[in-house]
Amino acid sequence: MELMETDAMFLLRRLIGADSVQTRIPGGPRKLVRKFGKKGPAKGQFNMVCGVTFTKTGDIIVADTENHRIQIFTDDGLFKLKFGQKGPDQDKLNYPMCVVMTPDENIAVTDTVNARLKIFSQEGEFVREHGDDGVFDFPYGLAMSSDGWFVVTDICKHNVTVLNPEGGVYTQFGSYGDGPLEFDHPYYVAIDKNKQIIVSDNGNTCVKFFTFDGQPIQTFNMADFKLHEEHFISLQGLCIDSDNNIIIIGNNTVYILAINGRFWEIILPREGVTSPKCIAFSPSGYLVLTQSNLGQAHEVLVFNYNMADFRSLHMLPLSVMSASSTSGNGNSSS
Repeated sequence: MELMETDAMFLLRRLIGADSVQTRIPGGPRKLVRKFGKKGPAKGQFNMVCGVTFTKTGDIIVADTENHRIQIFTDDGLFKLKFGQKGPDQDKLNYPMCVVMTPDENIAVTDTVNARLKIFSQEGEFVREHGDDGVFDFPYGLAMSSDGWFVVTDICKHNVTVLNPEGGVYTQFGSYGDGPLEFDHPYYVAIDKNKQIIVSDNGNTCVKFFTFDGQPIQTFNMADFKLHEEHFISLQGLCIDSDNNIIIIGNNTVYILAINGRFWEIILPREGVTSPKCIAFSPSGYLVLTQSNLGQAHEVLVFNYNMADFRSLHMLPLSVMSASSTSGNGNSSS
């Protein structure tokens, strides 16, 4: 399936809904530490920012989708480098969406309209690409295992592709639908420490777990999330912290997914989250998320995050967690 340029722009705008501005939030203890970026084409500015990841030294890598480039910042949000321009060539990008770091510290990116997975050095030099044999129609979400395997979601094929470190197809699974092995626009993907593949299946409003071979393990849906004040939730980016917690964006809130499928609030809209897209866990323990919309919100937000606050979620019996979700005022905060 090939997308015309105008069709791709329309789809991307539906999906992701001067000098840089870098602000450190003053005052006492807060979750929001700093934010940076505003709308524009200059260095440090964004147009529909989406994917985010980190280098081992803590630099922040961002996919600046509608500027067709990758930008790199220090962990303090200071601009370091940008690379990429719009085009169909190997060293060009056409609506880059998600980014991860490879084990050798190169940058892998889903180049959506070009239907490729591309790898660049941190200096912006093209290294290699995968998918020129028609593997992808519209590669979107991207995750990487610690041993160098790629997992890519495709929102036009409604499937997931696992590539070995050399880029060969290990397996593909999924098709359009609402069954255990089906998807409706699987936006984002993560890999946990047990090498389980976790997919945010946006159209079906559920989170699905699979073995690395693509066998279904478990599905959590709205009934499991226990969001009594939410009648609909749009699932966006997800990541794994160093305690193997699954952190996921739903609407304008960031949650931890507990072992019984319940969503526990950790970052709320009142803390500056308005239109979040992707989230990543930094080597220094912060949560960093991107947000963008058709207005002026095109920025990166950095939040404090204390994993110790949520370790009890792995120790509570499921019966206790289920009982707590139906008591009180129905709030899902921990």
